[in-house]
Amino acid sequence: MASTADIIDAATKLGHLIAEHAAAVKYAGVVKTLNEDIDAQRVLTDYQRHLVKLSEKESQGQPIEVDDKRRLEELHGKITSTPVLRDLQMSQMDYLDLMRKVNNAITGQTDQPPADPGALGDMPPGMDP
Repeated sequence: MASTADIIDAATKLGHLIAEHAAAVKYAGVVKTLNEDIDAQRVLTDYQRHLVKLSEKESQGQPIEVDDKRRLEELHGKITSTPVLRDLQMSQMDYLDLMRKVNNAITGQTDQPPADPGALGDMPPGMDP
């Protein structure tokens, strides 16, 4: 039977392997680049704030105005035209795919197609600009 120390040791080794994986290395690099890019942070923050505003309107039963939809499209266009944010989205998907595979291996589930990780507004902890 495995001891707690054995499990912790294996988890530590897994953590190191994950950190050394290309998807994790790239993701960390893009996050570092984003943290150094004030303009990209501003675009992302504006997009996230607008999503929250629209979500609040929707939950309160208020209509989403045409101007709100246009603003969302404009902000989405800025995200897709900002190289570091495009890189973030791609590296985030790769990293989340790796984590899904690790989780499936731990739980004994068969490999399933990746779920849509959602918009950039759904960022993992520690990713807030």
